[in-house]
Amino acid sequence: MDQKKREELSVRRAKLQEEIRLKDLRKRVMTQITYLEKLGHSYTVYYELEHFRWVNSHVKVRRRDGYYGIHGDFQIDVDDSTALNSIRLKEEEIGSVKFKMEVESLISDDSVLVSFTQGGDAELEFSLKAFLENPTVFFSGPETWLLTSDKKWVVEYIWEQGVIRVIQLEGSTPILVTKIIVEEE
Repeated sequence: MDQKKREELSVRRAKLQEEIRLKDLRKRVMTQITYLEKLGHSYTVYYELEHFRWVNSHVKVRRRDGYYGIHGDFQIDVDDSTALNSIRLKEEEIGSVKFKMEVESLISDDSVLVSFTQGGDAELEFSLKAFLENPTVFFSGPETWLLTSDKKWVVEYIWEQGVIRVIQLEGSTPILVTKIIVEEE
């Protein structure tokens, strides 16, 4: 086989591998995509983890509380005791009026959110309205972040700690505005 043919095959193989990677990433957020399509909400899928990398490089983070593994899972570096507001909700109340009012009082109605997890799923961009219609659909992983497209707010869900944090970003300084403690039944 000549050099030119080998190069062509190599390029085709790389292209096929990339297509497979993108399909696999899309499958990982298919539940959310199906939900958005069913309700007629627009969305965008990002495959290169650009928002995840932005948070990691522009916002102060620390190793996740209570995590001692080697994977390097982390959370935004805020002290929970400094929360300006703290509320308690049962798990089934995550989509309640109380939850929605709390989030809407902080984040503008016309905001666009980007959802991503530390597990490497594709990032998904959608409206705040779509999120508030059924928030549990978007809290799909044990560590899920929702970043506003203007990069001023993060909603951080840490399943193991039973906490949802609404964090305002002022530059690279995170300010914990609301801490929602999710109580099991």
